[in-house]
Amino acid sequence: MWKNNSIFVVMNLATNLKYLRKKKGKTQDALSSELQIGRTTLANYEAGISEPNVETLLLISNYFGISVDDLLSKNVETINVGEQVSTPHFIDPKGYMGDKYNGVPRIITVDTKGNDNIVYVPVKARAGYLLGYGDTEFMETLPTFRLPGLNNSTYRMFEVDGPSMAPNVLHGDRLIGEWVDELDKIRDNRVYIIVHTGGVAVKRVVNRLKERGKLYLKSDTIAHRHEFPTLEIDPSDIKEVWYGRLKISSDFSEPAEVYHRLADLEMDVMEMKRNMGK
Repeated sequence: MWKNNSIFVVMNLATNLKYLRKKKGKTQDALSSELQIGRTTLANYEAGISEPNVETLLLISNYFGISVDDLLSKNVETINVGEQVSTPHFIDPKGYMGDKYNGVPRIITVDTKGNDNIVYVPVKARAGYLLGYGDTEFMETLPTFRLPGLNNSTYRMFEVDGPSMAPNVLHGDRLIGEWVDELDKIRDNRVYIIVHTGGVAVKRVVNRLKERGKLYLKSDTIAHRHEFPTLEIDPSDIKEVWYGRLKISSDFSEPAEVYHRLADLEMDVMEMKRNMGK
């Protein structure tokens, strides 16, 4: 987001984007399809209502073959007079940004007093979140709220899907995570929400970035362990990391029930070992 830039810069971007699109003979529908961004989102950029995130800005600048600096700070109509806009080409934003993890979330929401809200990501919105976590239009569709005691940081709540973290975190639980600004701060065997190219994962993490350049995502479940093997994640694939701070659960199982489940599970394991030894 470009909230710290002046209105002048925002309007330059809006005017330049509209000019470049028309010079290439593209409608908003056609350009939004080629850039793979929403048509309404593109219209908002051209109207100066909203601004693209870093990756989208790089995508636009490379599509039109113009530097980001020119796109934001100059009137491209004057510098492109008599010139032909270059053929569209796409460059992976990682080539510009490196594979470094961003130190702040792409988008945050605030209340009327400027305090950060907590954005809630339900299971049904996960697929959209993976693509739209940096899209203002998408993020505005998600519910927001505030909780006492969660201040002076940025938090996000994710709904847990599946039994991979049972019995500590159950299917349907809501896990509130605190933003982690540096991957090196990830602590071993703590629960995190990892947003990566493969999806949104609630896992216990082992940090081996210094030794192997990888993070390892483990599940707590024993009963379903064969379904959830440990995942090896490259830091370049990580989009967001949230440290599990608070769990909201509707499970009120009696301690005896949990104990009996574990006892039965231990007996099943013993029986399996006995059969394997025959």
